[in-house]
Amino acid sequence: MTLFETYASVPLQIAGAVGGALCSVVAIRLAQIVPGRMELETRPRPQWWWIAAACVGVAYGWIVANAFDSWALLPALLVFTAATLGLALIDLDHQLIPNRVLFPAIGVTAALLVLGALVEGTGGDLLRAAAGGFGYFAFLLLVAIVARGGFGMGDVKLAFLLGLMLAFASWSALLVGIIGSILLGGVASVLLLVLGRKGRKAKFAYGPYLVFGAWVALVWGQEIADWYMGA
Repeated sequence: MTLFETYASVPLQIAGAVGGALCSVVAIRLAQIVPGRMELETRPRPQWWWIAAACVGVAYGWIVANAFDSWALLPALLVFTAATLGLALIDLDHQLIPNRVLFPAIGVTAALLVLGALVEGTGGDLLRAAAGGFGYFAFLLLVAIVARGGFGMGDVKLAFLLGLMLAFASWSALLVGIIGSILLGGVASVLLLVLGRKGRKAKFAYGPYLVFGAWVALVWGQEIADWYMGA
C-alpha cells in the first residue's frame, strides 16, 4: 500500500468507527427484541453487552479499511456488522436467531451490496457473493442434518448472510470464515462441557462463534489463507 493509499483510508476508518459506534446501539436494541415478537424487552441488559458493543464500534474502523476500502460498500458493511452483532447477542441470551431480525438483515445487506457493487463497477463480485451465501447455507444444513442437533436452523439461515458478505470479499475470506467459526464453536463447546457449564444435551449458542469467525475472516482472511498455504 502506498503512502497516499494509507492516508486516504484514514477518513474511511474514522467513518467506519463512528458508524460502528452508532450501529452498536442499534444492535443492542435489536438484541432486546422479544423472540417471536417485535416488542422490546424492558429488563436491563448485562453490562458486558455494552462493553462488547463499544469494542465493536472501534473494530468497525478496521473492518471497513481491511475488508473493502470503499465508501460505496460502507453502508452494507455497517448494516451487516450491526445486524450480526445483534443476532449474536440474541442467540447468547435466548439460544435463538429470530427470522424477524435475520430476514430483513439479509435483504438490506444484499440490496446495499448490489448498490455498492454497481457504483464501484464490480458487479461480478455479486455472483460470487450469491454462490458463497447459498454454499455456506447448504454446507451448514448438511452438517446440521448429519450432526442431528449440532446446529439449529437459525444458524443455518445465518450462514447465508455470513456467506454472502464473506464471498463478496473473496473466496479466501469465505473459507477462513467457515473453518474458523466451526473451530471456535467446537473449542468453546468442549470447554463449557469440561468446566461443567453445559451438559451434553444442553442448548449451545453457535451463532456468536459463526459471527466472530466471519468478522475475523473479513479482516484477516487473505493473510490467514496465505499463511496456511505457505506453512
